[in-house]
Amino acid sequence: MKSNRLTNVISALVLGSTMSALAGDPKGVVEPTPPALQTNRDIPADFHKYFGQRVNSWRDRERQIAKMDMDADMNHDGTISNTDPADNGAFEATPPGMILGVGERTRVVIRLVPYRIDFDGEVVVTLEVEGINRSAKTGEFASFDEEIASMGHIRVWKDSSKKQLLLDSRDPAKRVVEFATQYKTYPYNLPLEVPRFVFVEGVSSSPIHTGDVRLLITCSHRAIGEAGYADLTSGKTSGKTFGKTPEPAPEKKPLFKSFRTSFDHILFTVQPTPSPKEFINGNNEGVWISPNGSY
Repeated sequence: MKSNRLTNVISALVLGSTMSALAGDPKGVVEPTPPALQTNRDIPADFHKYFGQRVNSWRDRERQIAKMDMDADMNHDGTISNTDPADNGAFEATPPGMILGVGERTRVVIRLVPYRIDFDGEVVVTLEVEGINRSAKTGEFASFDEEIASMGHIRVWKDSSKKQLLLDSRDPAKRVVEFATQYKTYPYNLPLEVPRFVFVEGVSSSPIHTGDVRLLITCSHRAIGEAGYADLTSGKTSGKTFGKTPEPAPEKKPLFKSFRTSFDHILFTVQPTPSPKEFINGNNEGVWISPNGSY
């Protein structure tokens, strides 16, 4: 009996407070903002036939030419750890991903481990930045103008001093960058060709959704003379269709054994101001660069 009375009292209090709140709100009930839609671009299923389609094939490490890994300080503790689950894994591909403030820069580590050396051709590492339309399941925008107007703005620098710009999410000529080395010197000179780390800068905030910018890195095998995946002059890639249905690429039977493409990616959200950095231990590792030099 006492339990029923207590339940009734609590229900009456909750109802009364709700009605009071609504009475004081001239707009009435405010509908919550719908959550960001998970899209096909939250995994790089639009890049290569092995991604998200032939599971048993792309899990076969014997088909990899190298292992690719890209990590960042997702939990803002001042350390990028390959063994810390808070710095990699699902957090990289789940919005908001890496949170950056406008004017803030953060280091992103690139780890590349060669697997195979019995091949002919080139090893190609590609960095690509693009927006994700979370209002559509495909994640694609109808046009490039719509994309840059609806996404946050980031730049990717090869160095912390911003002397060499690699990528700019709003510059069509700076959306893709490629590093390649031939089999004659791979894997010995690969660390000289591919940066060990890059710095990502937040330029302007994400206007609509979180996790609306994707930084994708791939490592693939390419025959000598074969056309590249990316049009480096326009920033367009084979996965870019802008609302049109892509035509399937014809299957090729290469003379030499081909290898599957390795990949990794990180989603980014740019907010107007940087998040507080309370656990970065004096920023001893130089993972973060603040707009005003406070850390």
